[in-house]
Amino acid sequence: MPARTTTRASKRAAVARPTLSAAHLQIAGWWAGSRLFVVACAAAAQVVRWPDRTFHKSLEHHPLTVLGTWDSLWYEIAAAHGYLLIPGQFSDPAFFPLLPIVEHAFSVLGVPTIVTGVVVANLALLVGLIALYEVGRLLLPEADARRAAVYLAVFPYGFAFSMAYPESLALAAVALCALFALRRRWLAAGACVAAATLARPQGVFLALPLAAAAWQWWEVMPERERTRAVTAVLAGPAALISFSLYLWHVLGNPLAWSQAELAWGRSFSLLGPWRAFHQLAVAPSHHESWLFRDAAFCLIYLVLLTAARRAGISWPWILSGAAMVLLPLTSGTFTSDGRFGLLALPAFWGLAVVGRRVWADRLILALSPALLALAVFTIRIHYP
Repeated sequence: MPARTTTRASKRAAVARPTLSAAHLQIAGWWAGSRLFVVACAAAAQVVRWPDRTFHKSLEHHPLTVLGTWDSLWYEIAAAHGYLLIPGQFSDPAFFPLLPIVEHAFSVLGVPTIVTGVVVANLALLVGLIALYEVGRLLLPEADARRAAVYLAVFPYGFAFSMAYPESLALAAVALCALFALRRRWLAAGACVAAATLARPQGVFLALPLAAAAWQWWEVMPERERTRAVTAVLAGPAALISFSLYLWHVLGNPLAWSQAELAWGRSFSLLGPWRAFHQLAVAPSHHESWLFRDAAFCLIYLVLLTAARRAGISWPWILSGAAMVLLPLTSGTFTSDGRFGLLALPAFWGLAVVGRRVWADRLILALSPALLALAVFTIRIHYP
């Protein structure tokens, strides 16, 4: 984080600590409205059975089970049975442990796993939106910070925040990490980095802005604070290593999470981005329509990150966001990249900057619900 941005953030932190209840209530209102809208669209998609009538027929006994499909089922398996790597076949080590841990904890109390996943996801989103706003108003004008949170609440790919997925938990952890780092609460920031990484591996990229922040304050830090700052910077890699060590202990393979991805056609390599574009070019039918959806969101995130940089967001945060969007392409596919980009916080600050113009703000708020509804229906696109 550049010194000018750091100083500005520090000054704003000193004057912006009082709760702005009106802004929080507004954001909470958008959160509640958007989540009800997603649930209604999910119910409609399940009832009308469009665009794919054969999608998960065994799960169509309830109109809301669409929110517990796809990867949600794998997190449920991990929560119930732990990890098991089956070479050459789909298996659950590909799914990181934070959500399964939460789901397992509540299953002991008798709460169905999918119910826990959906409820936790929706509640964690509210935490993430409020934290995003609090971070934003330390870096940008308050109106921009508020718009960023509102836009994220209705962002078209945000249907994932209502599914039994870890994205909401990761979002809350990433935003809280940024907030604690700006306030130099390093141990709390480190805990959030670890949580974000155990939810989604992209959380490890937070080490870059944390290291930049620690470097800028290094000269004025007492020795004890320096130790805490270094701990925070290393927390993400340490969490990733700890998960690998756990898999080594239970499966005898520290890279089981990466090898499990092979069954989904993901193979990490320097040629991955080329294979991703090639896969996009030869997508045979509407059954792979999500590839074009995710490729479009990848491009949108990159444009918004550019807007955020032009608005003064520091390079470490921009690069961290870009890594969250681009490095998954090294697996050889655009699949789910739109979901991974939801954790790139600067992209939504960039969108807020675009919305400074009244006509742009109105257009974003008008189009987002329609696109969000359409995106919910893409959940039912059948996997080939």
